[in-house]
Amino acid sequence: MKNIIVKKLRNKVFGLLGVLFIGSSGLLAQEELPFQSGEQLDYTARYKYGIVMIKAGVAQYTVKDYSFKGKPAIKTTLSFRTTGIVDAAYKVRDTLVAYSTPELIPVFNRRCVHEGRAHYIEDVDYKKFSGHSTSVQIKKYTPETVKYDTLLTAKGMGFDMLNIFIFVRSIDYSKLKPGDTFGITSFAGRELIPLNVHYMGQSILDKGSIKYKALRFEVDIVDPAFEEHKTAMEIWISDDKNRLPLKLKAKLKIGAAEAELTEAKNLKYPFDSKIEIKK
Repeated sequence: MKNIIVKKLRNKVFGLLGVLFIGSSGLLAQEELPFQSGEQLDYTARYKYGIVMIKAGVAQYTVKDYSFKGKPAIKTTLSFRTTGIVDAAYKVRDTLVAYSTPELIPVFNRRCVHEGRAHYIEDVDYKKFSGHSTSVQIKKYTPETVKYDTLLTAKGMGFDMLNIFIFVRSIDYSKLKPGDTFGITSFAGRELIPLNVHYMGQSILDKGSIKYKALRFEVDIVDPAFEEHKTAMEIWISDDKNRLPLKLKAKLKIGAAEAELTEAKNLKYPFDSKIEIKK
């Protein structure tokens, strides 16, 4: 049971930190990007089973100016590791590295997995990306063997679990209004995961002595790992120029998972959505 819980947490919290952020071809990216090289976001992941809530791991996301195959690129990295009793039961050390062009066109993603005794690499190589269709070659392998090597094509824009971060943070949110619904596809292994995203409007995320002005979303996910496909996830994004992913709640078949922002460094803009309540 412990291993099942940790796998569910890693697959759906760590992975969904990547699909936290949703986009639409009808929402053009804003001219001024909401992030800069050197940004670092830290998250805490928790798992809820019944009335028990346990800290299961931590994740860190970074942005850097880089180059890929000799061309200017934006490099993003998301790492996750289990902690505490979860780490003792089933150790996870996973890292995702993604590259996009300065115009936010996804180019490549590499996922390095170290989970218990399982160790492998999964590459997502973009062959075509447009508002009409996206094609990627996905290869999963170890030093000894190739697990699979296949081509996937999605209608409209499709993203791996990490390249979606920077694109959606750069959407022109001024074009959104409560009730808007749009769709996107996420690549997860050999699967195409359809996401239907509903913008619910402005909200206040209450964390006791600290509150955040936020934009709230509900996401329908057609994935058998979720007990309820409708409103399988809730997402809060900071209502300021940084567009920081603040919190994720996901309802799983076994329990539920949450990921919350705990620290933000080297932000491009003031963290204006954060409101500290003085006692």
